[in-house]
Amino acid sequence: MNSEMLEKVLAYIDNHICEKINLCDLSEIAAYSPFYFSKLFSETMGMPVTGYIRIRKLQYAIASLLEGQKVLDVALLYAFDSHEGFTRSFKQLFGSTPSTVKKYLASYTVPECVIPITFDNRKRMSMEKLCSDNLQYDMHQLVFEFLKQSLEEARAGYCTTITVSLLPDNRVKISDNGRGMPLSKDLQASKIVLEKILAGSPITNLEYSQMGDLVQASLQTVNSLCEALHISVYRDGNKFQQDYVRGVAQHDLQISDLPHVTGTEIILKPDTMIFGDALFSQTIICDWIEVNSKDIHDLNADVLGCVR
Repeated sequence: MNSEMLEKVLAYIDNHICEKINLCDLSEIAAYSPFYFSKLFSETMGMPVTGYIRIRKLQYAIASLLEGQKVLDVALLYAFDSHEGFTRSFKQLFGSTPSTVKKYLASYTVPECVIPITFDNRKRMSMEKLCSDNLQYDMHQLVFEFLKQSLEEARAGYCTTITVSLLPDNRVKISDNGRGMPLSKDLQASKIVLEKILAGSPITNLEYSQMGDLVQASLQTVNSLCEALHISVYRDGNKFQQDYVRGVAQHDLQISDLPHVTGTEIILKPDTMIFGDALFSQTIICDWIEVNSKDIHDLNADVLGCVR
């Protein structure tokens, strides 16, 4: 299927996103039989046409929820058979319920779809992006981006200890004794700080396959690629806690008293829908810390092996 024809098909899907989209109508636009069109679409886009339509409907649904529409109304707007079916599909893809996204997601823009230049080029890039070595490389970048923040605290003289622990279920804990994010008991101000630094939005496998290198990725992007992320910030005699799923906060910021402690602790689990069975490597993390902390004196950096 050439890119011009595919562009017409994808435009038709977006223009009729609130309707039940018929496979026969799409195959007519592409001038193929429904069977052959489905085969070409899957080969070119890396997923069945029904799966693509579902993702697009749910992406548009996020935007409608943030506009203030009720969950039931959004389910009906995008032609889902029931409120329950919409909620189930939504949570399966994004990890959070529509109500949670509506309450805690700060902003969202429906992503544009990149039209592949040629089928062969698209297939090659997709295979390269999703191969196991690159998946593991990108997955480690999630840890490294948080470690960069700790190392900057150390370079500024505010942090003397950084610990990385490999936990069961392919989770990683990163902790330091730095100053911690500038949070306070002013909930609104702290919410703004967290949204600016950390809050992201769900990224699907389709979007990930079109992303470039994750080196220098923002913490918002890193958080969006985590199936779960818990942050604890210790500052000014307080402990601040928040949980995220694919970049979306799961509750109001929790604050408790904890005097005479400062620092940050992150526990993250990469999105298995994207990174699959790729595992963290103690050696890769140790080597990265050794290379990137050579200029920091009096730093105690420790990487603990996997706890079974």
